[in-house]
Amino acid sequence: MTETLGVYLRSGHDETRVGSLVRDRRDMIRFITDASYIELGEDRPVLSSSMLFVGDEERTVGHLKSGRFTQPGRDLPPWFGNLLPEGALRDMVSRGLPSGRTSDFDILRYLGEDLPGGVIVRSEDGVELDGLVTPSTEVATESGTIKFSLAGVQLKMSMLKQDERLTFPATGTNGDIIAKLPSTRYAFLPEVEFTCMKLAEAAGVVMPHCELVPAASVSGIRAEALSGGDYVLAVTRFDRTADGGRVHIEDFCQVMEVPKERKYTAANEETVMNIAKRLGGGTRGFLEIARRLAVNILMGNGDAHLKNHSLIYSDPRVGGISPAYDLVATFLYDGSDDLALKFRNTNNSAIVGMARFARAAELCGITENVVRKFVTHTVEQAADTWPALIGDLPMPADFAKKLVDRAQRLQLSGELNVSFAPGAAAD
Repeated sequence: MTETLGVYLRSGHDETRVGSLVRDRRDMIRFITDASYIELGEDRPVLSSSMLFVGDEERTVGHLKSGRFTQPGRDLPPWFGNLLPEGALRDMVSRGLPSGRTSDFDILRYLGEDLPGGVIVRSEDGVELDGLVTPSTEVATESGTIKFSLAGVQLKMSMLKQDERLTFPATGTNGDIIAKLPSTRYAFLPEVEFTCMKLAEAAGVVMPHCELVPAASVSGIRAEALSGGDYVLAVTRFDRTADGGRVHIEDFCQVMEVPKERKYTAANEETVMNIAKRLGGGTRGFLEIARRLAVNILMGNGDAHLKNHSLIYSDPRVGGISPAYDLVATFLYDGSDDLALKFRNTNNSAIVGMARFARAAELCGITENVVRKFVTHTVEQAADTWPALIGDLPMPADFAKKLVDRAQRLQLSGELNVSFAPGAAAD
Protein backbone atom coordinates (compact mmCIF):
# COMPACT_ATOMS: atom_id res chain seq x y z
CA MET A 1 0.00 0.00 0.00
CA THR A 2 0.98 3.65 -0.30
CA GLU A 3 2.20 5.18 2.96
CA THR A 4 2.07 8.90 3.70
CA LEU A 5 3.80 11.06 6.29
CA GLY A 6 2.69 14.65 6.73
CA VAL A 7 5.57 17.12 7.20
CA TYR A 8 4.92 20.15 9.41
CA LEU A 9 7.09 23.04 10.54
CA ARG A 10 6.58 24.59 13.96
CA SER A 11 7.96 28.04 14.77
CA GLY A 12 7.35 28.78 18.43
CA HIS A 13 3.83 27.39 18.74
CA ASP A 14 2.71 28.23 15.19
CA GLU A 15 2.51 25.26 12.86
CA THR A 16 2.57 25.16 9.06
CA ARG A 17 1.99 22.12 6.88
CA VAL A 18 4.83 21.90 4.35
CA GLY A 19 4.09 18.73 2.40
CA SER A 20 4.03 14.95 2.34
CA LEU A 21 6.54 12.14 2.20
CA VAL A 22 5.01 9.30 0.20
CA ARG A 23 6.31 5.73 -0.07
CA ASP A 24 4.58 3.72 -2.78
CA ARG A 25 4.17 -0.05 -3.11
CA ARG A 26 7.47 -0.23 -5.02
CA ASP A 27 9.23 1.34 -1.99
CA MET A 28 9.93 4.54 -3.93
CA ILE A 29 9.87 7.64 -1.71
CA ARG A 30 9.01 11.15 -2.83
CA PHE A 31 8.43 14.49 -1.11
CA ILE A 32 5.49 16.53 -2.43
CA THR A 33 5.30 20.17 -1.39
CA ASP A 34 1.85 21.46 -0.43
CA ALA A 35 0.37 24.11 -2.68
CA SER A 36 -0.77 25.99 0.45
CA TYR A 37 2.86 26.23 1.62
CA ILE A 38 4.02 27.50 -1.78
CA GLU A 39 1.25 30.10 -1.84
CA LEU A 40 2.48 31.69 1.40
CA GLY A 41 5.15 33.48 -0.63
CA GLU A 42 7.29 35.83 1.46
CA ASP A 43 5.40 34.76 4.60
CA ARG A 44 6.60 31.19 4.11
CA PRO A 45 8.65 29.85 7.07
CA VAL A 46 11.85 28.29 5.77
CA LEU A 47 12.08 24.51 5.97
CA SER A 48 15.47 24.53 4.27
CA SER A 49 17.62 27.25 2.78
CA SER A 50 18.49 24.73 0.06
CA MET A 51 14.97 25.41 -1.26
CA LEU A 52 15.40 29.17 -1.12
CA PHE A 53 16.68 31.51 -3.83
CA VAL A 54 16.85 34.88 -2.12
CA GLY A 55 15.22 37.62 -4.19
CA ASP A 56 13.98 35.17 -6.84
CA GLU A 57 10.53 33.90 -5.84
CA GLU A 58 9.87 32.35 -9.25
CA ARG A 59 12.97 30.18 -9.01
CA THR A 60 12.16 29.30 -5.38
CA VAL A 61 8.66 28.17 -6.35
CA GLY A 62 10.07 26.09 -9.19
CA HIS A 63 12.44 24.36 -6.81
CA LEU A 64 9.67 23.73 -4.28
CA LYS A 65 7.60 22.07 -6.99
CA SER A 66 10.27 20.02 -8.74
CA GLY A 67 13.69 20.51 -7.18
CA ARG A 68 16.06 17.91 -5.77
CA PHE A 69 13.86 17.69 -2.67
CA THR A 70 11.04 16.23 -4.74
CA GLN A 71 12.96 13.65 -6.78
CA PRO A 72 11.83 10.06 -6.07
CA GLY A 73 14.24 7.42 -4.81
CA ARG A 74 14.45 4.32 -2.64
CA ASP A 75 15.98 6.30 0.23
CA LEU A 76 14.63 9.29 2.11
CA PRO A 77 15.69 12.58 0.53
CA PRO A 78 19.01 13.45 2.25
CA TRP A 79 17.48 16.43 4.04
CA PHE A 80 15.08 14.16 5.93
CA GLY A 81 17.65 11.41 6.40
CA ASN A 82 19.81 13.90 8.28
CA LEU A 83 17.07 14.30 10.90
CA LEU A 84 17.67 10.75 12.12
CA PRO A 85 20.03 9.56 14.86
CA GLU A 86 23.31 7.83 14.12
CA GLY A 87 25.46 5.27 15.90
CA ALA A 88 24.41 3.85 19.27
CA LEU A 89 21.20 5.88 19.52
CA ARG A 90 20.09 4.70 16.06
CA ASP A 91 20.75 1.10 17.12
CA MET A 92 18.69 1.56 20.28
CA VAL A 93 15.75 3.02 18.38
CA SER A 94 15.90 0.25 15.78
CA ARG A 95 15.93 -2.51 18.41
CA GLY A 96 12.70 -1.14 19.81
CA LEU A 97 10.89 -1.38 16.46
CA PRO A 98 9.22 -4.42 14.91
CA SER A 99 11.13 -6.58 12.44
CA GLY A 100 10.93 -5.19 8.91
CA ARG A 101 10.07 -1.71 10.19
CA THR A 102 13.55 -0.22 10.72
CA SER A 103 14.09 1.68 7.46
CA ASP A 104 14.78 5.42 7.54
CA PHE A 105 11.16 6.03 6.52
CA ASP A 106 9.87 3.92 9.43
CA ILE A 107 12.23 5.51 11.97
CA LEU A 108 11.22 8.98 10.79
CA ARG A 109 7.57 8.02 11.29
CA TYR A 110 8.29 6.67 14.78
CA LEU A 111 10.36 9.68 15.95
CA GLY A 112 8.32 12.28 14.13
CA GLU A 113 7.05 14.22 17.15
CA ASP A 114 10.51 14.94 18.57
CA LEU A 115 12.91 15.56 15.72
CA PRO A 116 15.63 18.24 15.79
CA GLY A 117 14.48 21.79 15.14
CA GLY A 118 10.92 22.63 14.21
CA VAL A 119 10.09 19.65 11.99
CA ILE A 120 7.22 17.37 12.96
CA VAL A 121 6.31 14.27 10.95
CA ARG A 122 2.93 12.57 11.44
CA SER A 123 1.42 9.37 10.06
CA GLU A 124 -1.43 10.15 7.68
CA ASP A 125 -2.08 6.63 6.39
CA GLY A 126 -3.42 4.78 9.41
CA VAL A 127 -0.09 3.08 10.15
CA GLU A 128 1.06 3.60 13.72
CA LEU A 129 4.27 1.97 14.93
CA ASP A 130 3.61 2.78 18.60
CA GLY A 131 1.20 -0.12 18.98
CA LEU A 132 3.61 -2.52 17.34
CA VAL A 133 6.62 -1.76 19.50
CA THR A 134 7.91 -4.32 21.97
CA PRO A 135 10.22 -2.47 24.37
CA SER A 136 13.78 -3.76 24.13
CA THR A 137 15.59 -4.77 27.30
CA GLU A 138 18.87 -3.74 25.67
CA VAL A 139 18.33 0.00 25.39
CA ALA A 140 19.78 2.47 27.87
CA THR A 141 16.47 3.70 29.28
CA GLU A 142 14.58 2.02 32.09
CA SER A 143 11.35 2.25 30.11
CA GLY A 144 13.01 0.59 27.11
CA THR A 145 11.44 3.12 24.71
CA ILE A 146 13.20 5.97 22.90
CA LYS A 147 11.07 8.54 21.10
CA PHE A 148 13.48 11.30 20.07
CA SER A 149 16.21 11.91 17.52
CA LEU A 150 19.63 13.47 18.07
CA ALA A 151 22.29 13.37 15.38
CA GLY A 152 25.82 12.19 16.07
CA VAL A 153 27.52 8.97 17.07
CA GLN A 154 28.12 9.91 20.73
CA LEU A 155 25.43 8.50 23.01
CA LYS A 156 23.22 11.34 24.16
CA MET A 157 19.67 11.61 25.42
CA SER A 158 16.95 14.24 25.28
CA MET A 159 15.99 14.78 28.91
CA LEU A 160 14.11 17.10 31.22
CA LYS A 161 15.79 19.29 33.84
CA GLN A 162 13.82 19.15 37.08
CA ASP A 163 15.42 20.98 39.99
CA GLU A 164 18.93 19.53 40.20
CA ARG A 165 18.10 16.27 38.46
CA LEU A 166 17.89 15.08 34.88
CA THR A 167 14.95 12.82 34.11
CA PHE A 168 14.30 10.73 31.04
CA PRO A 169 10.93 12.02 29.79
CA ALA A 170 7.79 9.97 29.40
CA THR A 171 6.95 8.79 25.90
CA GLY A 172 5.84 11.68 23.73
CA THR A 173 7.31 14.35 26.02
CA ASN A 174 10.00 16.52 24.50
CA GLY A 175 13.18 17.10 26.47
CA ASP A 176 14.74 20.52 27.02
CA ILE A 177 18.26 19.22 27.76
CA ILE A 178 20.69 17.17 25.70
CA ALA A 179 22.42 14.85 28.15
CA LYS A 180 25.76 13.48 26.93
CA LEU A 181 26.58 10.31 28.82
CA PRO A 182 30.02 9.24 30.05
CA SER A 183 31.94 6.95 27.73
CA THR A 184 33.67 3.66 28.51
CA ARG A 185 35.90 4.27 25.48
CA TYR A 186 36.91 7.91 25.97
CA ALA A 187 37.87 8.77 29.54
CA PHE A 188 36.40 11.95 31.07
CA LEU A 189 34.56 12.84 27.85
CA PRO A 190 31.82 14.96 29.54
CA GLU A 191 34.49 16.85 31.54
CA VAL A 192 36.60 17.40 28.41
CA GLU A 193 33.67 18.65 26.34
CA PHE A 194 32.48 20.97 29.12
CA THR A 195 35.99 22.42 29.37
CA CYS A 196 36.22 22.89 25.60
CA MET A 197 32.85 24.65 25.52
CA LYS A 198 33.96 27.05 28.24
CA LEU A 199 37.30 27.72 26.51
CA ALA A 200 35.49 28.42 23.24
CA GLU A 201 33.09 30.77 25.04
CA ALA A 202 36.04 32.64 26.55
CA ALA A 203 37.40 33.16 23.02
CA GLY A 204 34.11 34.71 21.88
CA VAL A 205 32.20 31.73 20.45
CA VAL A 206 28.46 31.78 21.13
CA MET A 207 27.65 28.66 23.17
CA PRO A 208 24.46 27.24 24.71
CA HIS A 209 24.25 26.95 28.48
CA CYS A 210 25.87 23.77 29.75
CA GLU A 211 26.74 22.18 33.07
CA LEU A 212 28.12 18.97 34.50
CA VAL A 213 25.59 16.94 36.46
CA PRO A 214 26.54 14.02 38.72
CA ALA A 215 25.62 10.75 37.03
CA ALA A 216 23.95 9.72 40.27
CA SER A 217 21.38 12.51 39.83
CA VAL A 218 20.16 11.16 36.45
CA SER A 219 16.99 9.07 36.58
CA GLY A 220 15.30 6.92 33.98
CA ILE A 221 18.61 5.67 32.51
CA ARG A 222 19.98 2.21 33.21
CA ALA A 223 22.98 2.23 35.54
CA GLU A 224 25.23 0.48 33.03
CA ALA A 225 24.75 3.35 30.56
CA LEU A 226 26.19 5.71 33.17
CA SER A 227 29.05 3.48 34.26
CA GLY A 228 31.72 5.19 32.15
CA GLY A 229 32.24 8.13 34.49
CA ASP A 230 30.99 10.30 37.32
CA TYR A 231 29.37 13.09 35.31
CA VAL A 232 26.89 13.77 32.52
CA LEU A 233 27.16 16.89 30.36
CA ALA A 234 23.81 18.71 30.26
CA VAL A 235 23.42 21.16 27.36
CA THR A 236 20.34 23.36 27.04
CA ARG A 237 18.62 22.74 23.71
CA PHE A 238 18.60 25.90 21.62
CA ASP A 239 15.98 24.39 19.30
CA ARG A 240 13.42 24.42 22.14
CA THR A 241 11.98 27.35 24.09
CA ALA A 242 11.22 27.60 27.79
CA ASP A 243 7.46 27.51 27.15
CA GLY A 244 7.62 24.36 25.03
CA GLY A 245 7.87 26.01 21.63
CA ARG A 246 10.34 25.12 18.90
CA VAL A 247 13.05 26.92 16.99
CA HIS A 248 13.88 25.48 13.61
CA ILE A 249 17.44 24.48 12.74
CA GLU A 250 19.13 22.59 9.91
CA ASP A 251 22.69 21.33 9.74
CA PHE A 252 25.00 21.97 6.80
CA CYS A 253 24.53 18.46 5.40
CA GLN A 254 20.87 19.40 5.09
CA VAL A 255 21.68 22.79 3.59
CA MET A 256 23.82 21.06 0.96
CA GLU A 257 21.32 18.20 0.52
CA VAL A 258 24.00 15.54 1.00
CA PRO A 259 23.68 12.29 2.99
CA LYS A 260 25.14 12.21 6.49
CA GLU A 261 27.68 9.65 5.27
CA ARG A 262 29.36 12.51 3.36
CA LYS A 263 29.70 14.85 6.34
CA TYR A 264 33.51 14.66 6.11
CA THR A 265 33.88 14.68 2.33
CA ALA A 266 31.18 16.79 0.69
CA ALA A 267 32.80 20.16 1.39
CA ASN A 268 35.78 22.02 2.80
CA GLU A 269 36.05 24.85 5.32
CA GLU A 270 35.82 27.45 2.55
CA THR A 271 32.47 25.95 1.53
CA VAL A 272 31.23 26.21 5.12
CA MET A 273 32.35 29.85 5.28
CA ASN A 274 30.64 30.63 1.98
CA ILE A 275 27.36 29.03 3.10
CA ALA A 276 27.57 31.01 6.34
CA LYS A 277 28.02 34.21 4.39
CA ARG A 278 25.22 33.55 1.88
CA LEU A 279 22.63 32.09 4.23
CA GLY A 280 23.76 32.84 7.77
CA GLY A 281 24.11 36.60 8.00
CA GLY A 282 26.59 37.87 5.42
CA THR A 283 30.00 38.97 6.71
CA ARG A 284 28.90 38.33 10.29
CA GLY A 285 28.15 34.69 9.47
CA PHE A 286 31.47 34.26 7.67
CA LEU A 287 33.42 35.69 10.60
CA GLU A 288 31.63 33.49 13.12
CA ILE A 289 32.71 30.37 11.22
CA ALA A 290 36.25 31.77 10.90
CA ARG A 291 36.32 32.30 14.68
CA ARG A 292 35.13 28.74 15.35
CA LEU A 293 37.71 27.34 12.97
CA ALA A 294 40.48 29.27 14.75
CA VAL A 295 39.26 27.97 18.13
CA ASN A 296 38.98 24.40 16.83
CA ILE A 297 42.56 24.64 15.58
CA LEU A 298 43.78 25.97 18.95
CA MET A 299 42.05 23.27 21.02
CA GLY A 300 42.65 20.37 18.62
CA ASN A 301 39.03 19.64 17.66
CA GLY A 302 39.26 17.39 14.63
CA ASP A 303 35.58 16.52 14.36
CA ALA A 304 33.93 19.77 13.21
CA HIS A 305 32.25 18.17 10.21
CA LEU A 306 29.23 19.42 8.24
CA LYS A 307 26.67 18.17 10.76
CA ASN A 308 28.42 20.16 13.50
CA HIS A 309 27.47 23.45 11.83
CA SER A 310 23.85 24.60 11.66
CA LEU A 311 21.59 27.42 10.59
CA ILE A 312 18.99 28.54 13.10
CA TYR A 313 15.72 30.26 12.22
CA SER A 314 14.95 32.47 15.22
CA ASP A 315 13.10 34.48 12.60
CA PRO A 316 11.25 31.71 10.72
CA ARG A 317 12.04 33.36 7.38
CA VAL A 318 15.74 34.16 7.83
CA GLY A 319 18.62 31.90 8.80
CA GLY A 320 21.57 32.71 11.05
CA ILE A 321 24.47 30.74 12.49
CA SER A 322 23.34 28.64 15.45
CA PRO A 323 25.22 28.53 18.74
CA ALA A 324 28.19 26.15 18.56
CA TYR A 325 27.94 22.56 19.77
CA ASP A 326 29.89 19.27 19.93
CA LEU A 327 33.24 20.97 20.60
CA VAL A 328 35.72 18.35 21.83
CA ALA A 329 39.52 18.41 21.81
CA THR A 330 39.76 15.14 19.88
CA PHE A 331 43.55 15.55 19.79
CA LEU A 332 43.59 14.42 23.42
CA TYR A 333 42.23 11.02 22.39
CA ASP A 334 43.79 10.32 18.99
CA GLY A 335 46.88 12.55 18.98
CA SER A 336 45.98 13.82 15.50
CA ASP A 337 46.23 17.40 14.23
CA ASP A 338 43.86 16.67 11.34
CA LEU A 339 40.80 18.84 10.79
CA ALA A 340 37.53 17.14 9.86
CA LEU A 341 37.29 19.27 6.70
CA LYS A 342 40.14 20.45 4.52
CA PHE A 343 41.11 24.11 4.75
CA ARG A 344 42.94 25.50 1.75
CA ASN A 345 43.99 22.02 0.61
CA THR A 346 45.21 20.72 3.96
CA ASN A 347 43.74 18.85 6.91
CA ASN A 348 46.80 19.59 9.05
CA SER A 349 45.72 22.23 11.55
CA ALA A 350 49.28 22.62 12.87
CA ILE A 351 50.39 24.35 9.65
CA VAL A 352 47.37 26.63 9.20
CA GLY A 353 48.34 30.29 9.34
CA MET A 354 46.75 33.64 8.58
CA ALA A 355 47.42 33.33 4.84
CA ARG A 356 44.84 30.56 4.57
CA PHE A 357 42.21 32.65 6.36
CA ALA A 358 43.03 35.59 4.07
CA ARG A 359 42.67 33.44 0.95
CA ALA A 360 39.34 32.04 2.17
CA ALA A 361 38.11 35.60 2.73
CA GLU A 362 39.12 36.55 -0.80
CA LEU A 363 37.25 33.55 -2.25
CA CYS A 364 34.11 34.50 -0.30
CA GLY A 365 34.27 38.19 -1.15
CA ILE A 366 35.29 39.37 2.33
CA THR A 367 37.94 42.06 2.80
CA GLU A 368 41.22 40.42 3.81
CA ASN A 369 42.02 42.94 6.54
CA VAL A 370 38.65 42.29 8.19
CA VAL A 371 39.26 38.57 8.62
CA ARG A 372 42.91 39.06 9.64
CA LYS A 373 41.88 41.47 12.40
CA PHE A 374 39.02 39.23 13.53
CA VAL A 375 41.02 35.99 13.68
CA THR A 376 43.91 37.78 15.39
CA HIS A 377 41.54 39.09 18.06
CA THR A 378 40.09 35.58 18.56
CA VAL A 379 43.51 33.97 19.03
CA GLU A 380 44.72 36.75 21.32
CA GLN A 381 41.56 36.50 23.41
CA ALA A 382 42.09 32.74 23.76
CA ALA A 383 45.73 33.28 24.78
CA ASP A 384 44.67 35.94 27.31
CA THR A 385 42.00 33.80 28.98
CA TRP A 386 42.83 30.11 28.62
CA PRO A 387 45.98 29.83 30.79
CA ALA A 388 44.19 31.06 33.92
CA LEU A 389 40.80 29.53 33.08
CA ILE A 390 41.81 25.98 32.25
CA GLY A 391 43.14 25.26 35.73
CA ASP A 392 39.69 25.88 37.19
CA LEU A 393 37.89 23.67 34.68
CA PRO A 394 37.25 19.93 35.19
CA MET A 395 39.45 18.58 32.40
CA PRO A 396 42.15 16.36 33.99
CA ALA A 397 45.44 18.21 34.56
CA ASP A 398 47.43 16.03 32.17
CA PHE A 399 44.85 16.64 29.43
CA ALA A 400 44.98 20.38 30.08
CA LYS A 401 48.78 20.39 29.81
CA LYS A 402 48.64 18.54 26.48
CA LEU A 403 46.09 21.03 25.13
CA VAL A 404 48.12 24.06 26.20
CA ASP A 405 51.42 22.61 24.97
CA ARG A 406 49.91 21.86 21.58
CA ALA A 407 48.33 25.31 21.24
CA GLN A 408 51.74 26.81 21.92
CA ARG A 409 53.44 25.05 18.99
CA LEU A 410 50.86 25.82 16.27
CA GLN A 411 51.80 27.97 13.28
CA LEU A 412 48.81 30.21 13.98
CA SER A 413 50.05 30.92 17.51
CA GLY A 414 53.61 31.49 16.29
CA GLU A 415 52.63 33.93 13.57
CA LEU A 416 50.63 36.02 16.03
CA ASN A 417 53.31 35.75 18.73
CA VAL A 418 50.92 34.65 21.48
CA SER A 419 51.67 32.42 24.44
CA PHE A 420 49.43 29.90 26.12
CA ALA A 421 51.95 29.14 28.87
CA PRO A 422 50.62 29.49 32.44
CA GLY A 423 51.06 33.06 33.65
CA ALA A 424 51.64 34.38 30.11
CA ALA A 425 48.50 36.51 30.15
CA ALA A 426 49.61 38.22 33.34
CA ASP A 427 52.93 39.18 31.74
